[in-house]
Parts: sequence; structure tokens; C-alpha cells
Amino acid sequence: MTELDPVGLAGVLEDSPIGVSISRKRDGVIVFANHTFCELIGVPRAKVIGSKARDYYVDDQQRATVINYMKRHGSVDHAEVQFRRSDGAPFWTLLTIRESLFGTEPVNLAWVYDITERKNSEERLQLAAKVVETANEGIMITGPDGTIEAVNTAFTRITGFSLDEAIGRKPNILKSGRHDNDFYRDMWRSILDSGQWQGEVWNRRRTGEVFIEWLSIATVRDAFGEVSHMLGIFSDITARKEDEEQVWRQANFDALTGLPNRSLFLDRLGQAVKAAKRDKTRFALLFIDLDGFKKVNDTHGHAVGDLLLQEAAARLLLSVRSSDTVARLSGDEFTVILHDVEGRNEIGNVAAKVVARLAEPFELDGHDANVQASVGIAVFPDDADDAALLIRLADRAMYTVKGSGKNNFGFHEMPERLVYPLDA
Repeated sequence: MTELDPVGLAGVLEDSPIGVSISRKRDGVIVFANHTFCELIGVPRAKVIGSKARDYYVDDQQRATVINYMKRHGSVDHAEVQFRRSDGAPFWTLLTIRESLFGTEPVNLAWVYDITERKNSEERLQLAAKVVETANEGIMITGPDGTIEAVNTAFTRITGFSLDEAIGRKPNILKSGRHDNDFYRDMWRSILDSGQWQGEVWNRRRTGEVFIEWLSIATVRDAFGEVSHMLGIFSDITARKEDEEQVWRQANFDALTGLPNRSLFLDRLGQAVKAAKRDKTRFALLFIDLDGFKKVNDTHGHAVGDLLLQEAAARLLLSVRSSDTVARLSGDEFTVILHDVEGRNEIGNVAAKVVARLAEPFELDGHDANVQASVGIAVFPDDADDAALLIRLADRAMYTVKGSGKNNFGFHEMPERLVYPLDA
């Protein structure tokens, strides 16, 4: 046991940056405390001297733990212990205690080093690590060269790549091939310019399945302003996108035939008008009504009638180009937008093909059925230069054909050749 010189001790320890106190072993009364110790607990030295060391522990349990350890081992080495300031606020210390003699009095010499900030930092780091690990979003941290350094559990759940399979590799292990070089070039330009990027990305799971994610990328810089890490946070939005796609299809496509419905037809017609005005081109609008469809429904039932509509839709698609639009308005009424046509002869050839194909017999689940088509045609910009008028003119032309014998096609307002004989 070392004997301390009370006179020389004060001069040596007074200016120490570490809090120091000396308390008697027999009753725990503090006989010396430097200014750092007094500042740590927030009590004037005059009140500290004569008080008991045990009064400054955060609680009885903490005090008992230290006292029992001293009894067993005779000293304490760099233990993390909580004390309490005069205002009641707890703080963390690194505590060392040694037995000694203060003159002839057995004492405990304590060094108290404030580690509150370090403990708070550790707690913040632990909390951050827990948040990262329990987050529903996939998290990937890379070095400045793009090498993966850390991933969380959600990353593995979403991508199928384990921690060991991902660490040390590049994010291109997820690349689906759906995006071109321009996409990634724009992404990195944004990251370099602003330090961040976010958007939809098509990636591929370990199983090869493609999925859609919403990805946010941010750069992390060190104290010198240099990029030290890249942080990527993403969520799997595949199901949401599929739901959105389903809702969109239900709103824009006919459930029976799979063709665009009236809503989507009107949208595409409006787009066709804008494009034709911009490019100074011509397109044709065909209105098609199936004559005899009601008889099929009445004779064979609605199920067979539905099959006929589906087959009619397929025949219409075969009669036009893939760039043209075939839509079902309602019941047995269809429309076709023939884009970028040269003249009426070209339009007439397509219309004649439509009439001929729809006149061919239908074999529908063991039932034979026959219908005929009446096709009315209006041409942009020859007949009208807006969508609403084109619709009215094509519809009027169709009814003119129906009134002239059906099973034919006709253009708007050309009386001398309104109805074209198919056998001419």
C-alpha cells in the first residue's frame, strides 16, 4: 500500500484533467477532491470535503456493485460506472480505485474520467445499427469504389443474397439488364453533382427473378469532404406496381376482348390528332358494327356471343398493322385508328379486308355463327380536324352503310361512291 504525502499530493493532483478524490476507508468520508472532480459532480469543494463518496453514485445498486468488487479484489480498474451530478443528471465515468494511506489514514484513491460523450456516441451507434438491422427497407453500404461493405437483413430478404455473398462484391450483382447505359450514366451524374439520386430501378434477385425497387442513394463524406461511403436504401415495390398495372388495365382495357376500351380509345384518338397535326400526316377512323350479333346471342346464348366478340377482336387485329389501334366501344361496336395513311385507296383496302374477315363463318364451341360488318370511315384532316367531329362522321357513315345493305364499308360524304361493292 502506497503512503500519500498530503501536502505534496494537492499540488500534483489539483490541476489534473481527471477527477480525483480520496476517501477514508473506515467511514467513506472524502478528505480530498481536486477541482476536476468537483466540476464533474457540480458541487463546491467546501461541500465535497466531508461528504461521503457513496453519495455520488447514481443509485444504491451501482454503489453496492463497486463496494463488493473492492472487497473481493482490493481495487477497481477502468470500470464503467455511473455517477450523478448535483442537478440529478447521471453521467458515465471510467473509474479506477486504489487502496492507499493518507498520512496514517487508510484511504481509497479514486480516479474518475468522464466518458459520457463516448457512451452517448456508442449508444447512438448501437441504436443506428439496430434501426438499420430491423428496417423493412433493404440497406447497402459501399466504399467509394462501389464495393459492398455492409448490408442488412432486409437486403437479404429482398434480394436473396446473404451477407457473405454480398460483402466484397459490386452492386451489379443485382443488375437486371432492363436499363441501358444512359440510365446509369444519368444516375451517376446526379450523384456526383448533388450527392444523391432516387428513382425506380429494375433489379434481379439471386433466383433470377426480376423485381422493381424504389432506390435512394446518398454519399457520405469524411471530415475532409471526401466521399467515404455510399448509402443505398431501397424497398420492393413490385406488388404495388403490379396492382397499379392491374388497376390501369381494368380502367383502360375491355375485360372480355383485351382491347382498349372507350376511355383509352378516346385518349389514343386525341394523341393521333396531335401527332398528325404536328407531323402533317393523315389517319383514318373506322367505326365497325357487327350485323347479326343479336341473333347469335338470342339463338346460342351470351356465352357463345362472348366467344364471337373475342374472335371478332382477334380477326380485327389480324386485319391491321401492330401500330394501329383496335378498340371495343361497347356491345358489338368496334373502332380502328389507321395511323399515317396515304389516301383513300389504302384505307379502303384495309376496310375491305375487315369486312371480308368478319363475314367468314365463326366456329364457336361447337356452334356455327355468321355475322356481317358495317364499316364507316372518316379521315383526318380531310373530313375533320378534331376528334369529336371525326367520331360523329365515322358513326354517321357506318349507319349509312347499314341502311344501304350492310356487309360493306363507306367513307363520309362521298355520295357517288359512299358504299363500295366488295366484288367490284
